[in-house]
Amino acid sequence: MFNEYNSEIITLTDENGQIIVADVVDQLTSKDGKTYVAIVPIGEDFNDDDLYALEKRTDKNGEEYMVDIEDDAEFEKIIGIFVRRIEEREDAAAAESVMKYEL
Repeated sequence: MFNEYNSEIITLTDENGQIIVADVVDQLTSKDGKTYVAIVPIGEDFNDDDLYALEKRTDKNGEEYMVDIEDDAEFEKIIGIFVRRIEEREDAAAAESVMKYEL
């Protein structure tokens, strides 16, 4: 579902030390400067509809890392925005595809 729109593939290490490979399918920056990413993990334990939102941060050495969004209300708001943006892109792509083939 999301793989058409991925901009990059990343590797994350979760809190249990497990490596997760994921497609970054969207990214946004809030008015207060926080950056969020939407990812879809790749692998047999996941399917194309497994969408996760994380906050991207930068440490004092300039290294980027991602953390879970701890606040439930903030998470729901961000994941809702990502879902709407992805659906809008899919709708636009479908409409464009139909227009290409109409005579």
